[in-house]
Amino acid sequence: MGSEHSAFVPRGSRPDVMMQPADSDRAAYSTFTVAILVVILVTAVITPSRLPLLLIPGSFLLASYGVGFLLERTTGPWLSSFPAHLPLLTLALRLGTGMSLLGITTTILGLLGLYRFTVLPVIVALGWSVVHCVRRFSHVSLFKPTYASLAGGLAIGIVWAIAWLWVTIPPTFYDELAYHLPLAQYPLRTGHLAAFPWLFFSYMPYLSDLLLGWGLALAGEIGARSMHFMFWIAVWIAAWALVETITAPQQRSWIGCIMAAAFASSGTFLFLGTLPFAETSLTFAVLTSAAVIALPGASVLWLPVGLLWGLAMSVKLSGLSWVVAGALAALVMKWPLHTIGKAGLVMLAAALPWWGRAWWLTGNPLYPLGYRWIGGLYWTDASQASLQGDLPSNADPFTSLKLLRLPYDMVMTPERFGSASDCGPLAVGAACLMLSFPLWTLFLKLDQVKRRQCYAAALFIFFAGASWIMTSTTTRFFAPALMVGLSTLVALLSLVPKPALALSLVFLSALGALGTSRFLSLHSQVFSAEKVALGQEAGTDFTSRTLDHYDAAMYVRKQLPPDANLLFIGESRPFYFDRPSLSPYPYYEHPLTRWIQETNSPEQLLQKIRSEGFTHVVLNTREFKRLHDSYHVLTFTGPQAFLHDQQLKQLPRTLTTLFSKNNVYVLEIPASH
Repeated sequence: MGSEHSAFVPRGSRPDVMMQPADSDRAAYSTFTVAILVVILVTAVITPSRLPLLLIPGSFLLASYGVGFLLERTTGPWLSSFPAHLPLLTLALRLGTGMSLLGITTTILGLLGLYRFTVLPVIVALGWSVVHCVRRFSHVSLFKPTYASLAGGLAIGIVWAIAWLWVTIPPTFYDELAYHLPLAQYPLRTGHLAAFPWLFFSYMPYLSDLLLGWGLALAGEIGARSMHFMFWIAVWIAAWALVETITAPQQRSWIGCIMAAAFASSGTFLFLGTLPFAETSLTFAVLTSAAVIALPGASVLWLPVGLLWGLAMSVKLSGLSWVVAGALAALVMKWPLHTIGKAGLVMLAAALPWWGRAWWLTGNPLYPLGYRWIGGLYWTDASQASLQGDLPSNADPFTSLKLLRLPYDMVMTPERFGSASDCGPLAVGAACLMLSFPLWTLFLKLDQVKRRQCYAAALFIFFAGASWIMTSTTTRFFAPALMVGLSTLVALLSLVPKPALALSLVFLSALGALGTSRFLSLHSQVFSAEKVALGQEAGTDFTSRTLDHYDAAMYVRKQLPPDANLLFIGESRPFYFDRPSLSPYPYYEHPLTRWIQETNSPEQLLQKIRSEGFTHVVLNTREFKRLHDSYHVLTFTGPQAFLHDQQLKQLPRTLTTLFSKNNVYVLEIPASH
């Protein structure tokens, strides 16, 4: 790797290190430029109506870059030691710090009831970024294609285009309609962050869902999905940054081809790009911080690392374990304790709005984690049991044998490890390879820097893996480690001799093709979306065909007033209805259960529902049966169980039917006389 200070600009040099780009700069930027052009071309040929949607992820990336660069210019202590020959690390840091600061701003404005005003800082940051880029790069040629960058850009562009076509379809994923999109929809409607006792996700950090509001406001649900694509593209940039850190100061030409094939081999990663999982933005934050920590002598960059850790903590509660893993790796890389402490304080400041909000509303800052010891509202043993029941790999306790078989099982029986769990053998193998790095130091002549990197990488994967096993072995939750492993593998393969590299590319290409075809097959089995993805089916026809409640939702949006208040029975997906509602997630007891127990007749129950402020009821009888059988929703026990059940069944007779289709009913609550 070289000396510990060779990676940095001499103190006093200008921060505009890209004014005279090196060949490594041009290679990286040329590869991504070609990839973007491939996406544009494919979109123009297949579904030209989606071309404007590309402005949504592009605009937020530019805004994040602008905020990150402004931070770099205004905070001097780490500016003069910024890495000069690592262009993608520079870019990833600016994007990550900018995204974190925009996220903090969005969260605070949402807490103040001013969420809709978050458009102002985004627009200002976007304008600043555009002006800066025009001034800075107007006379600099960053696009200098070579055979390697053209091939790499084409390969990455094909993977991007597949993900782009499959992400820009109407959402039908259950969790997406139950909470991912509603958590962005609610603050757009009211200005306040959502906090519902019947939706535990609304008390946890959900910044990635909150940021979907930028796309949701511009282009509806497809715009929100386009916005999520931005996080996925940022993961590629962060991964390249990690590769740069590992391979520097050597310059390698075929990184793009290796990365495209390796990443395409993981169905989990492709699902992270096409469904709005919080693990996507979490992976970006973890990858970027890992790239900085792996850089020797980089402890001066504690501020951006702290902001990246804060971003990880703000998008998902499990971000805490990844932050601890990163801090342990930083210790191995000889970061001073006080520097890690400063990064930790920045992280705490960034995550404080979410933790403080959870503590204020529930009494548990880490809600629902540790509810038995910390206490708090809304989460019970029954809720925990329902949650654990949805994690199939937790059905049986782990033994030593099962632990040793875990990598094999992840590859051979991925369906046991939750949704989007087909991560592929390459990703699992890469993570296991990193665990073996300390053994490499016994047989290879490595300098002190490389030895520390080996130990830090192994400790990072070990701690993250242990935390993952102790909580839930859902494959998707381990995605940051899997992508760190794949990125490290890309870096190592880029250093092998050319004959071995050629063989590796052939092997990786086969795995990439297999992984992509597997992803497309699984996506088709679950969503039947290949026609709408390729522009051969209208979006409304697709959603009407695949969602039993879609037509009822369209009736509500067109016929009911904006202030209609809906009570959902047998339905937990309120997004398409776009009205104030109570739609309890299946982990909770439906409030209707208590109201039935408190009343003695259907008429009294109707009066109770009316007194709670509801104007309409949405009843999905088919979904009700599933929730009743699987989660015991509205299941009664005790001597009055039969009477309570009959009271529930007689409730629709007291209501006025406005719409019915596909066993979904929109019922009006009659006004009191």
